[in-house]
Order: sequence, then structure tokens, then C-alpha cells
Amino acid sequence: MTGAEADQTVLMADVPVVIFDLDGVFRQWNDDQLDEVEEAFGLPARTIITVAFSPELGQAAVTGKLTFPQWMAEVRSRIIGEHGAGVAGAIDEWEANVGLVDTDMLDLLRRVRERTTVALLSNGTTRLRRDLHVLDLLDEFDHVFNTAEIGIAKPDPEVFRVVCSTLGSNVGEALFVDDLLENVNGARAAGLRAHHHLDKDSTASFLSTHGVLSGVEPDLPGNRLP
Repeated sequence: MTGAEADQTVLMADVPVVIFDLDGVFRQWNDDQLDEVEEAFGLPARTIITVAFSPELGQAAVTGKLTFPQWMAEVRSRIIGEHGAGVAGAIDEWEANVGLVDTDMLDLLRRVRERTTVALLSNGTTRLRRDLHVLDLLDEFDHVFNTAEIGIAKPDPEVFRVVCSTLGSNVGEALFVDDLLENVNGARAAGLRAHHHLDKDSTASFLSTHGVLSGVEPDLPGNRLP
């Protein structure tokens, strides 16, 4: 092994694992289009998502207490029960939708993966892996953690401890990125260094600061001018 290769091996060993959220980071929802679909079927905009992610149903779906088919059956029953069978087409389109990939953030993810292990932690339903496959994202992560499979959802600090333990990383050495502040606070409560994702540039700055963005030299003592 050459001196340069040895230096790179040491650098990789010191680089923290990065855990990313999915929705609002890599997957964006075409909400305006779905609003139009609901309104075309006579439903007020955001009716379906409001029912689907009500405190009772949403939590059950993302902790695996309801499978995706069970969850959607309950959503369908409640909405049709209130608005009639004529709105079923809107529910069909909402159920089939898998969102859109933010290609700029995907490029950023690939740069991080060149330097360290990347994991996904999503408050997902039991259909998450199928969605990732459809979006061609399943192979973009070294590890995929679905709260519906774990049984604990963000922002519970325990889910971050479970993920870090599985990754073999100390919580204080792991990085976490999420677009929801409540999840960021949950990660911080568990001991992770967490970033509230608002846009690509601020997230890239956070990742660069911690030395996990390829093409950017980490801020190590040996890199600083006297």
C-alpha cells in the first residue's frame, strides 16, 4: 500500500456514517397535481392525505401496525363513507403515486457515498421498498431502514439508537439529515449530529463541514494553514 493509499484508508475510517431521510430530501411529492385530481373528483384538496396521516392511521402505517393494503383500505373506507363512491378514482390515483426524485440531491448522495456509508431512515409504510424500486433508488443506499419494519418511528430517539447500533456506529459519530425539524430534534436527543434540510446548498455545507462530501477536503488539522 502506498503512502497516499494509507492516508486515504485512515481518512475513510475517520469519516462518519450518514443517515438520510427520504421524503422532502430525495423524494418530492407532486402535491399540486394531486390537489387537482381530488378537486376533479369533488374532494377538497388534501382530503386524502389528511385522513391517511391522521394521528391514528398515520402512526399505525409507519410503525407497521397496519400493512399498506390495510392502511389504504381504511383510508378508502373513511373517505368513501363520507364523500360517496364517486371519489374512488381520486383515491386510486393517490395510492398509485410514488412521487418524484430530486436529481440534484441524488447527485449529492452519490458524492457522499464515494466517501462513506450512507443509510436511509424513512417513516415508511410496508410499501417503501417497492416505492424505492420504482423510483430506482433502492440501490443508492448501503442500508435501508423502514420504520414500518422496525416498529418505531421518528422522532422517537430510540429509532436512531437502533439504526446506529445496526450500522455499528456510535450515535455521537453519526450524521443525520431530515427536512422535518421534529425528526432532527429527535436525532439530536439520541446524540447524533443532525441537520435540518432546507435546500441542497445548506445540506452540502453541513456534509462538507463533517468531511463526508467527495471533492471537498474535510476541515482536518493537517489541512489548515499555520
